[in-house]
Amino acid sequence: MTQRSKDDRNLESIRGRIVRKRLKRGKIGLGILIIAILGALTYYSSLSEILHSSQTSASSNRKVAAILLAGTYPVLGSSNAPVTIVEFGDFQCTICGAWYHSQEPQFLQGLVYTGKAKLAWRDFDYLGPDSIVASEAAYAAGEQNEFWQYYDLLYANQGVINSGWASREDLEHFAHQLGLNMAQFNASLQSNKYLQLITSNYNLGISLGVTSAPTFFVIGPSGKTITIVGGQPYSVFQTAVDSLISS
Repeated sequence: MTQRSKDDRNLESIRGRIVRKRLKRGKIGLGILIIAILGALTYYSSLSEILHSSQTSASSNRKVAAILLAGTYPVLGSSNAPVTIVEFGDFQCTICGAWYHSQEPQFLQGLVYTGKAKLAWRDFDYLGPDSIVASEAAYAAGEQNEFWQYYDLLYANQGVINSGWASREDLEHFAHQLGLNMAQFNASLQSNKYLQLITSNYNLGISLGVTSAPTFFVIGPSGKTITIVGGQPYSVFQTAVDSLISS
């Protein structure tokens, strides 16, 4: 689940088609658009401030990079990509959902599928029980190499926070949609085997100053790290990645 395999190329091809359809449609619900705008207004002061604050502490951030890149986590993209973008997210987070629908398609097209960057996932489940069970289900799907497809389904079907939208019945339905081995999926979900990992990721986020989702750590080839908070536009990520590659 955590290492890139030959099957990842097939995964990227499948997700690429999904992304292209989302880009072509270009349809974002008014509620999602409003959330995205509010997220940007709340979290985004200016790109220059983001870059300045992170670059001035680049040497100390190398230690942060080492911590972020250690351990177990799902990765999407080429293992040879020079930049790693670690996302701390919550499947219930409305700003995360808005970013997924409005910015992630271009993010994947421009950065991940071009080989410039790879995307790594860390849970930051701060919104409640539905967040945790959704993460558990995504990891259970990951045992069958379907983490990112399940990730897509969770964000595509995101409901009201802690309304029960991530019920056992719904999570099993998503697994059925992907054609998973249901006996294996259910056994994994019942075992709560990923609670320790989910808790560890949350605690890691807290230790690094994460207070909300999504928060991204963009890690360059030398370990220099830029932190991007909130559902920022694609251009913010593009500028950050390009600056790290060229530095």
